[in-house]
Amino acid sequence: MPDSLRRPVVKAFLVCDMILHDAATNKRSLIGVFHDLGSTQFPAIHPNLWIYANLTDAKGKYDFEFRLVDLTRNTIVGGAKPPSIEIPDPRQTAEFSAQLRNLTLPAPGTYEFHLLANQELLATKAIRVVKVDAQGHQQPPALEAGPQA
Repeated sequence: MPDSLRRPVVKAFLVCDMILHDAATNKRSLIGVFHDLGSTQFPAIHPNLWIYANLTDAKGKYDFEFRLVDLTRNTIVGGAKPPSIEIPDPRQTAEFSAQLRNLTLPAPGTYEFHLLANQELLATKAIRVVKVDAQGHQQPPALEAGPQA
């Protein structure tokens, strides 16, 4: 990060189903915070999620980016770039979020959200993607390979 910018300190980095923003109070409500995703089949398409970041100790103009990385395949499977933010006071708390739609998840495993500021990694948030049955119960790993002959 250039010397003219401070490295932000990330206070929260969360994944959720929905974010509601009350314009009158400037408060955000994060609905359905989660750490795991389940699907009955793969590749899976996750229709909609939100990623939220809260940080402080920043001063200057920042270009933030969210990336979702498939750690098993070392590939980026999704991401978003919120608008640039000018933060004038390092004592100020900055909040921003992005909606990600129709994420393709190739297989069960560990995926990781990355938060970057001016192309420098600031924080990570792992989510576990698991295979589930029709009732939403996680299937034991032995069943994920299918029936045995």
